Amino acid sequence: MKKYILYFTIITLFIAGCEKDEICLEETTPKLVIRFYDKEDPKEFKSVVNLNVQIEGIEGDYFDSKVSTDSISIPIKVTEDITKFKLTVNIDDGNDTNDNTDIFNLNYTREDIFVSRSCGYKTIFHDAETTIEVDSDNWIFSIETVANPQDITNQKSKHVKIFH
Repeated sequence: MKKYILYFTIITLFIAGCEKDEICLEETTPKLVIRFYDKEDPKEFKSVVNLNVQIEGIEGDYFDSKVSTDSISIPIKVTEDITKFKLTVNIDDGNDTNDNTDIFNLNYTREDIFVSRSCGYKTIFHDAETTIEVDSDNWIFSIETVANPQDITNQKSKHVKIFH
């Protein structure tokens, strides 16, 4: 009888000592979703060819596409209230002289929200505004947020429109 009680106790302690699987199923910090539009017909999408995206303060290229695309999603800095993006077109066409880089800034306020023990915290962005740095050869005609003020709380829909 003592053997059964001992086995039962050991098995109970073994099972009680196991932890539940901690898998994050919640949505975490959203990325910035950008859609590209035709400046001549603002309701029509217009693809960008050979697009390269760099984020100031982060080494290397974040997004590099050799195909045409009319939308991208890119991360936003969660440690600062501004993210500076460098978008370059014609980057991989073999001719460096026609590469064209435009820079735009995304300003926002951050709010950290506790999601769960398995996910930790996520950052959402409030009152996002965009500005473009004007140079002598902008390929970006204009840029705007979808809503005013724009809150970036998920990545299910576009946040910024770029007309080119």
